[in-house]
Amino acid sequence: PGSPSPETNAESSPSPAAALAGNTAADASPAGNPPIVMGGGHHHTTMDAKTQLEAVKFLCKEFWTEVFRKQIDKLQTNHRGVFVLKDQELKWLKRLPPDEESARVGAIRILAFPCGLIRGALGCLGLNGAVVSCDFLADGRSMASCSFNIKVK
Repeated sequence: PGSPSPETNAESSPSPAAALAGNTAADASPAGNPPIVMGGGHHHTTMDAKTQLEAVKFLCKEFWTEVFRKQIDKLQTNHRGVFVLKDQELKWLKRLPPDEESARVGAIRILAFPCGLIRGALGCLGLNGAVVSCDFLADGRSMASCSFNIKVK
């Protein structure tokens, strides 16, 4: 009689997570848990060139180190939303023979994954809609060199 039961309290006020997400108890799933909202929806924010550069630097130093245990070897930019990231020894390409056509096709297929990682990381950093392309830089001795080209819209 002195305090309300947990069931009535949960119905009258939303959970902190639901309140932050803007959900009420009516929006909750049948199990009573609020839906998880990720990615911020379709909000497009424009960043100035300096903020874009800081985001790409973070990707080159911190993110790349977590994934490949090394930093990107070279970052180039024209300060107008175009960035070129070069990795001279990408671990995943080291074992490919440098002079076989099948290895070239394999390199492009392998590079699709880090290309997607870059696109996803940039999206999480607020650079949504960045176009990322990649290419390997075969020098006749090794296929481990590659570049990633980023164009921020």
